Amino acid sequence: MTGAPFDRRQGILLGVVGILLIAATLRLPVGALSPLSPLINADIPLSATALGVLGMLPPIGFAISGLAAPGVSRRLGLERTLLLAIVVMIVGHLLRAAAPGFVALVLGSLVLLLGAGFGNVLLPAAVKRFTPNSIGPMTAAYATIMAIGSAVPPLLAVPFAEGVDWRFSLASWAIIATAAIVPWALLVVRARNARHARDARHAADAKTDPGSGATSGTEPSVQPLEPDAHRFAALARSRTVWGITIAFTVSSISAYVTFALLPVILEDVAGVTAAQAGSILALFAILGMPLAIVVPVLTARLATPTPILLASMALFGLGYGGLLLAPSFAPPLWVAAIGLGQVSFPMCLALFSLRTRSAEMAANVSGFVQTVGYAVAAVSPLAIGALHEATGSWSPSLIVLLVVVAATIPAIPLLARGARVEDELSR
Repeated sequence: MTGAPFDRRQGILLGVVGILLIAATLRLPVGALSPLSPLINADIPLSATALGVLGMLPPIGFAISGLAAPGVSRRLGLERTLLLAIVVMIVGHLLRAAAPGFVALVLGSLVLLLGAGFGNVLLPAAVKRFTPNSIGPMTAAYATIMAIGSAVPPLLAVPFAEGVDWRFSLASWAIIATAAIVPWALLVVRARNARHARDARHAADAKTDPGSGATSGTEPSVQPLEPDAHRFAALARSRTVWGITIAFTVSSISAYVTFALLPVILEDVAGVTAAQAGSILALFAILGMPLAIVVPVLTARLATPTPILLASMALFGLGYGGLLLAPSFAPPLWVAAIGLGQVSFPMCLALFSLRTRSAEMAANVSGFVQTVGYAVAAVSPLAIGALHEATGSWSPSLIVLLVVVAATIPAIPLLARGARVEDELSR
């Protein structure tokens, strides 16, 4: 009995370390490839269309993962599924580094992004399981590390490639993913040992009281797994789930449109140079770090996320409105406002755990929200770009983005009551 508290603390520590290490790997696939495209082009021709396909892969991979990850986690267990996700990421890093052609580059990238997507979906569940009393601070910690993981690859990818070659640069990120294996492998062993100990207790209880059956005691009997389609249909009945989904989708659309099109928009409407546009885009990415530190803790302390949603709408409106009405007046200010408008993204990460009662439901809600959000975000840069091509102006595209921002409004009453998803579904 004296070892139990120590064992519990040891498990929590492993869980915290595992969460932080896997968080460090989740944004590497997105930022490590695009800076190398001129170097890759010397070996694998990359047309504008090919680059567009590669740019669509992250939200597509994340959307597929949102659909699949909760079900896989229920079947294999959270620890084993996250360990599998790390292994898949390592394989993906190596596959795309060794790609002989464009199709292999796409397939390797998709494998890598599926592994990262599983981590995206299941980290809120891991926070719920290992640190249920510190959801805000723990979410802030891993979201900050994810933000850093977005900024580091663009800085180091080209120097790595110039020092050796682009294949070494792509493969090198597998080292970080490899480090994440250790805590999750230990957690898998702990979970297996706990399961064996539980089964042994049940067997002993059954021998002591043969009439009680093997499932007597404190552990519930195993229930049939709910089909994924039914699970998604059930979650769609929750007001809270749709509130988080709306906020997450608006944030995702803004992020992917910004990364894909903002430099071109700034050059066309604000008259900045390509180098200046790149620097302003870096400002957008950097602002994610302070938001990741502050917002999850703030979300946990607020009775309702309404103030955060209103701030997000106001900032997005200022940014897109400035680019529409006075683009050359203060481009860095407009882009900074758009970057700060992303305040709703770390808010959603925290709500996955704060608005659910179990790790499994946190994973289910995360999967639902990310499937819908990333599926819409995957096509948004193409749609916004096509609208520009059809009209010859960025003004209609910016107006559409302002309309998308206004779509946040229904999320405010949906999230205002502070309800838990399980409670809504039970009604």
